[in-house]
Parts: sequence; structure tokens; C-alpha cells
Amino acid sequence: VEGIKRQLTAAYTPQQNGVSERKNRTLLNTVRSMISAKGVPKQFWPEAILWAVYVLNRSPTSSVQNMTPEEAWSGMKPSVHFFKIFGCLAHVHVKDVNRKKLDSRSKSCVLLGVSEESKAYKLYDPIDNRIIISRDAIFEESKGWDWNKDGKVDAQVNDDEVSDVG
Repeated sequence: VEGIKRQLTAAYTPQQNGVSERKNRTLLNTVRSMISAKGVPKQFWPEAILWAVYVLNRSPTSSVQNMTPEEAWSGMKPSVHFFKIFGCLAHVHVKDVNRKKLDSRSKSCVLLGVSEESKAYKLYDPIDNRIIISRDAIFEESKGWDWNKDGKVDAQVNDDEVSDVG
């Protein structure tokens, strides 16, 4: 039988698994930079990892010549026009049915990446402490949320709390 063969390594010897250990280091360095750039609380590290992997898979690399890893895997050139800075401020449109006449037409959120289920952004609403999936957002990539003032950083983000306001 040909194909991928599993090979175990000795416990506590990362040097036996150099390629994946180096990739993990690259990912963690990327995530640390992303989180600190906008002051995003560390509780969002899983979303930061997902976004970092998503971006790196769609970025040029020396391991595959003249294409991205995503293109080598799928055979299609990936689109990157929707890439935004992780943790930036986003203003999400609130539909008419979800607001009263004089309520604001947008809700301020924080970008966490893209939805895995739909072609939309994954955003965090610090005021209501929930995840929002929406494609209708305007981004201020130079700004981030003031976590010291308004952020509810002590709560856990649960995927069961996902909603769509846009």
C-alpha cells in the first residue's frame, strides 16, 4: 500500500518533527503579532489561528513555485480582495427588522476572520458578547476596539451564540 505512512516520534523530542514544529512556530509568531497589534484579548487565539492559517494558505510561499498552497491544493487561484486586518473595528449593518426607527443602523464589532459556513465575515460584538456572521460590514482597519473601556473579555465565546444581524 502506497501513500502517507504514519511515523511516531519519541515524547518530548520536537527536533524529530522539524517541519511541523517550524510551521507551528511561524503560526504562533503570526498569532502573537495579530493579537498584540490591535490589543485583542488572548481568549480569541483560536480565531486568530484560523485567520492566520487562512491567510498563509492564500499567500505565496517558497515551498510551491509560482502559486499559493491553496492554489496547489485546489487548482484555483484564491481571491484575497476581502482580506482585512485581524481585530480591526467593523461596523455591521443592522437590518430594519432588527431595529427600531431611531436606532443606529450599524453595530460596532471586531473582525475575527471569515465564516467557515458562509461567504461572510466572522465578527465579535463586545457589547452583547456574541459572535456575528455578516457580509455587510464597513471596516476601519487602522482602528481597534478599546478593550479596557467596553470589552467583556472575561466571558467565553461560544459558537452556539452565533447570530446574523446583517
